[in-house]
Amino acid sequence: MKRGLAFALVAALGACAPSPVEMPAARAAEVLNLFAAGAGPANICSRDGRLLLRGAVQAYSREMQQAGVAWPVIPGTAAETDDVTSVDISVMIAFAAGFVETNDFQNPARGMLSHLTFTQWPEIQSIRSAARDACADVQALQQAASRFVIEQTRLAQMTHVVNVRNQGRETAERLRRQSVRVERAHTQMREMAAVLEARMRGAGV
Repeated sequence: MKRGLAFALVAALGACAPSPVEMPAARAAEVLNLFAAGAGPANICSRDGRLLLRGAVQAYSREMQQAGVAWPVIPGTAAETDDVTSVDISVMIAFAAGFVETNDFQNPARGMLSHLTFTQWPEIQSIRSAARDACADVQALQQAASRFVIEQTRLAQMTHVVNVRNQGRETAERLRRQSVRVERAHTQMREMAAVLEARMRGAGV
């Protein structure tokens, strides 16, 4: 009887919980890109911001499943790791931080994330604990990692064009400048990771 009452209370509380924002797939793609660029329509550290992000993940994940595309690409678990985008990285960090949930995704990603949660729970638990106490730092790491992927992708695209067209000195200089941007983005990402790790150690996480 007590067990039945406990489940009834849990069900009632779940029914009262706010739901993720519903939106069409096109809007979801826009929202995900904005969050990855650090220009999200709402603060990810707020309840409204997380509900918006969760709604975007749900809508975009459904669209990708219907198109027969596994999304997001999970680094280290797929042959398409070279195709990881800034949105993939942003969403994965959001998942690790607890901003979005496993059931926000469609299969096969949902199953892979469940396995990832099981095998790497200590690390994920640490990130989620940090997100509760230092959400702004997790958000900064999310944006820095996304920026690094964007700059790295641009460099790869520019290098491909140079190899195909065999262009001259001016193009080589653009490549050099882009390489500097990639290095700066990488440094910023590492610095933000170090800040977050220091906070986690200081909090005993």
